[in-house]
Amino acid sequence: MKRDFAIAVKAVIVKDNKVLVLTRSRGEMECSYMNSHQKWDLPGGGLHFYERSQEGLQREIKEETDLDVFVGEPVSLFDVIKNHIHLCIFTYACRWKNGEVALSDEHEGYFWMTREEVCSSQLPNWMKRDLLRALDREPYMEFEGRL
Repeated sequence: MKRDFAIAVKAVIVKDNKVLVLTRSRGEMECSYMNSHQKWDLPGGGLHFYERSQEGLQREIKEETDLDVFVGEPVSLFDVIKNHIHLCIFTYACRWKNGEVALSDEHEGYFWMTREEVCSSQLPNWMKRDLLRALDREPYMEFEGRL
């Protein structure tokens, strides 16, 4: 029985009091080990060995959205063991620095959502929680000089 361990990072990107939410492509959903039925996503992905989490997060954001961000503080840690995989996902509050969203083939759509839209949406509860935490922290967070 093969067992794997993975560390991933995700970003809640805040721009003008809105947060970025992605929709996964069909191909991305089909190849998912952990969550093949969830269409909603945040930018991010797996870390490479010897890659610091904030550097890996900026790399993943650039690959998936072509955005540049300031990485802030973590807003959550998800730790699960399922299907012989132990997965830890660290989600960070980030602030948009520059760029326009240009999606990779991992995603097929995106939305910039206000707090009210997040609250009234059909997003999963864990995602709503992380989005709202980042919105609550963003005005007070120090981003410059991090990383």
